[in-house]
Amino acid sequence: MNKPNADRPINRFIYLVFLIGLGFLWTGTAYIVQAYRLLNDLDGETVNLIVCGLYYLLQASGIAIVALLYRSRNPLAGGRLLPLISTLLIISSTSLAMLSNLLIVIISAGALMNLAIGVLSACYLTRLATDLPKKYRGLVFGSAYALGSIGSWLLSLPMNGKFLWNELSLLAIIIPAAFSLLLLLRLAPPQNTANISDPISFTFERRDFWLAGLLLFLLSAVNMIGFSFPLHNASESVYIEFTRAFYALGLVIAGLVSDKSRKLGAICCLASLAFPFAALALGGSMTGETVMWIFAYLFLGFFAVYRILLFSDIADSVGLPELAVLGLLAGRLGEAVGSLGHLLPKTPLILLAAFLFVLVILLFFMLHHRYYSTVISTDELEKRQFELYAVRCNFSVREKEIFQFILQGMSNSEIAKTLFITESTVKFHIGHILKKTGFSSRSELIADYKQLNR
Repeated sequence: MNKPNADRPINRFIYLVFLIGLGFLWTGTAYIVQAYRLLNDLDGETVNLIVCGLYYLLQASGIAIVALLYRSRNPLAGGRLLPLISTLLIISSTSLAMLSNLLIVIISAGALMNLAIGVLSACYLTRLATDLPKKYRGLVFGSAYALGSIGSWLLSLPMNGKFLWNELSLLAIIIPAAFSLLLLLRLAPPQNTANISDPISFTFERRDFWLAGLLLFLLSAVNMIGFSFPLHNASESVYIEFTRAFYALGLVIAGLVSDKSRKLGAICCLASLAFPFAALALGGSMTGETVMWIFAYLFLGFFAVYRILLFSDIADSVGLPELAVLGLLAGRLGEAVGSLGHLLPKTPLILLAAFLFVLVILLFFMLHHRYYSTVISTDELEKRQFELYAVRCNFSVREKEIFQFILQGMSNSEIAKTLFITESTVKFHIGHILKKTGFSSRSELIADYKQLNR
């Protein structure tokens, strides 16, 4: 009998690197080709608003669709059909955009393409939480994204760097997509198991989810604004080959560092926001500005890795895979808003970025003061494990109360007296608890809880 994928972590590691990386490569190429196609008919400012504003919003919508499907139709969200349909939609819409001469058709086809890119990205990135141990996620994502980044740049080099402007560039999308489809045939159902034995350092409450989402939204907005600063000297000395190479290197380093220490990776992510400001401050020096801009792209890898890992770890810990995509969703929304910074004059743009940067720092330490706490009492650990189990099983407030009394060994009558409800009501809630957990008796439920917490 073949062992499941979880028993072969290295094989799974390599498979997901190529599945996600190849997906980034050809969808990223399709995104660039679409931008170049629009530049034939529109000015750069308008194209930027479309591809970084409207299209990022549509990618966010696609990501949200997958999250909702995981919530209501888990087999569809975690299967092969959804990424297969998304792949075919991206190929067909990109082809339509490249072959059409009507601007409305080009923009509409691009809109459909980016909606499908959001769906496909969410399908693949959810697997970081469901299919990989925590210690591999950063390196898998960083390596995959680096593969896609370098690959899309290499595809742009023929014809003196103008290949992606040509209709033949459609082959650079279709051929890698075909290999993606072959890899997709080996995609197994998600593991979808909560990692109770390696929980996050505190129990996430509703406000914490909103705080984490707001943090990633503002991080992405500030990052987008920072890279929109007009830098005369850097633009003359930093070319795409430099940015791609340092960005790819930064992604791999960020993955390694984050897997070793999530806290250090998060701090490096925060530091990445400072480099565009530093480059701006050194505007009188070509060497200084160039060095800062290179560091900005190097540390950008920590930003990309952090926003994916934050919610991937949360999703794994509570056993809710739909949460894994919220980091990318918040990021795409933030990038869409940040792209509007191009409309502001330089001075107001810098002041806005500085204000948002300070706000990001405050939110960062509000969240991570709790998230990265290292000293946890036994009582707090037990409470956290109980909450994680209850969230994974989707217990109601009353069911959580009764479940806690079950773990204490109380009888139905004792629970009824304690909660001032009838014994039949207690039996009703216990029936729901057993149905949600899939057990037929209290003893099986208690044994499962203790086994997971061991």
